[in-house]
Amino acid sequence: MRPTWDHWAAEVAHTVSTRADCTRSLVGAVLLSRTHRVLAVGYNGLPAGIPGCASAGNCPRGRLTYEELAANSDYANCPAIHAEANAIYHADPFELPGATLYVTRKPCPACIALISAAGIGRVVVNGEEVAPC
Repeated sequence: MRPTWDHWAAEVAHTVSTRADCTRSLVGAVLLSRTHRVLAVGYNGLPAGIPGCASAGNCPRGRLTYEELAANSDYANCPAIHAEANAIYHADPFELPGATLYVTRKPCPACIALISAAGIGRVVVNGEEVAPC
């Protein structure tokens, strides 16, 4: 049976997340155009050339326990570029309006603002559409 675009892209986002270099959460994202063409993928981690959070212990958040810093709390001390941002930055900006972003975790407030500013039409988290940004 042929998967729906939402199911297929959610699986691609999950596969992309395996490249993430974060000690707290592995996140993957994929952007599909209005015609279901892959525009870009992204995962969370430090910029290219900078030693990574998980691979090199280069993360202030990663040194804290979940009791010291709860999940989904303030990201002010997160040095990574988030998966959603990486996908958006690597896509053609003219293709973004009306595109669909598939991501393996609910976007943080900063990423929600970026998604909205880019004109992305839909956001799907783990196969479920979330409210428009």
